[in-house]
Amino acid sequence: MMRVRLIYPDGGDFPLRYRSRIASLGLITVASLFPPEWEVKFTDERLEPIDFEEEADLVAISAMTFQASRAYAIADAFRTRKVKVILGGPHPSVLPQEAAAHADSVVVGEAEGVFPQLLKDLRDGGLEPVYRCGEKVELSHLAFPRRDLLRGKGYLPVDLIQAARGCPVNCEFCSVPATFGRSYRVRPLPEVLSEIAELSSSLFFVDDNLLIKKSYTEKLLQALIPLNKKWVCLGSLRIADDSDLLGLMAKSGCWLMYVDMGPWLSADLSERNKGLHQRERCFDHLKKIHDAGIEVIGSFAFGFDHDDPGVFERTVRFAQEAGLDEVEFLILTPYPKTRLFERLEEEGRIFERDWSKYNTMHVVFRPRSMSVDQLRDGYRQAWREFYSHRKAGYVPRISELSLQPRI
Repeated sequence: MMRVRLIYPDGGDFPLRYRSRIASLGLITVASLFPPEWEVKFTDERLEPIDFEEEADLVAISAMTFQASRAYAIADAFRTRKVKVILGGPHPSVLPQEAAAHADSVVVGEAEGVFPQLLKDLRDGGLEPVYRCGEKVELSHLAFPRRDLLRGKGYLPVDLIQAARGCPVNCEFCSVPATFGRSYRVRPLPEVLSEIAELSSSLFFVDDNLLIKKSYTEKLLQALIPLNKKWVCLGSLRIADDSDLLGLMAKSGCWLMYVDMGPWLSADLSERNKGLHQRERCFDHLKKIHDAGIEVIGSFAFGFDHDDPGVFERTVRFAQEAGLDEVEFLILTPYPKTRLFERLEEEGRIFERDWSKYNTMHVVFRPRSMSVDQLRDGYRQAWREFYSHRKAGYVPRISELSLQPRI
């Protein structure tokens, strides 16, 4: 039997504090790939300290870009004790050579595609420096995530589930195509429903866009109706153009959507970009979604080339007038290997390489239509302005914790 420790590194405080109480699905999915006789433990550093003296044969760490620096420090600490360390997740997958300096092995891409060979090599006493998942993983017959590893850690009472991977949209700023690919792959519906049957009454579909493949989504939603679940997903406001699918979402238990309002709306809120008519369309779509009984979290990024210093005030005013149930404001962040990163790098506009600042709360590049200070200060003021108008003690339905942002 081997002792495996899975670690999710801390990455600093996001303004909406309850987000740290939402579990991560990645490492508990990896946990299901280990032999059942192995001792597997999971540490979420956002909620609990890491025991660096605990006996372990293998430590596996998953990291997004803003967690990379902390992940490397954790890995280095265990390796000084001669503990084998594997690094994986979005950041090591796009920069494996960088990650390799801090690990015995780096997993590039989806773990399911390489773990059989990795475990064999581990048993035989030698790991390859890099395990690269060449072909995208077939999503049938996947083991269910080890949710038992989450018990007692203080997470919000919602179970995360994934029905699909990949996104064909390929937005310039998005890291999904570089990690999960542009093909949209779905799990067999009976397997998704079998997993859901074991879960609580509250679900969070973590798919980047659950609504891309309508035929699949309709079957999933129809099957959800008799299960009496309440669920949350990520999606597009364009769902409002399909009244039948929107009604089916509500009937099947959807009560909240997280929506990236996108650079298209941002452009329409810019003084220099008139006539795109996105603002009015958004109001209409939001009304239809609200009329269906579904709340909306709106996500806004600042720092696009068309964003001028007045975009912050206009965005806050739009969010208030639109009646969004919750908002988050982000600073546009060029993640490594995205088209945005490559363009800004070519233009010589990226000035910050401290990955801990790639967390949507710091400015790491020179904006085109405002100064670095204007972007940073306007972002902070947007948080203050929007939430200062909320009633004292306001708590979102998804959380039992304070919403007041740390800005």
